[in-house]
Amino acid sequence: PFQDFRDFAKSFNRLLPDDVQQMNKRIDEYARGIVSGGTLFEELGFYYVGPIDGHDLDNMVPILEKLRDSESTKPVLLHVKTIKGQGYPPAE
Repeated sequence: PFQDFRDFAKSFNRLLPDDVQQMNKRIDEYARGIVSGGTLFEELGFYYVGPIDGHDLDNMVPILEKLRDSESTKPVLLHVKTIKGQGYPPAE
């Protein structure tokens, strides 16, 4: 949902004057940093996604499919959080 909104906002932003576009770009970067903490990776040229729960496959599979089907050529950093040994009884 957040990515869909971002895509819409970017399309709309292209219709605005250049100075407003630049301001909106900074707002977008700031908002993504607050939501995801991924601004460092984005500054390095990565598309940052996460953190996501690595144990919730119902949520993770659609994210992976969307990343796979994306037309973006940027490298992707997928931040997945897991609990060591979860699902393996001797380790729990």
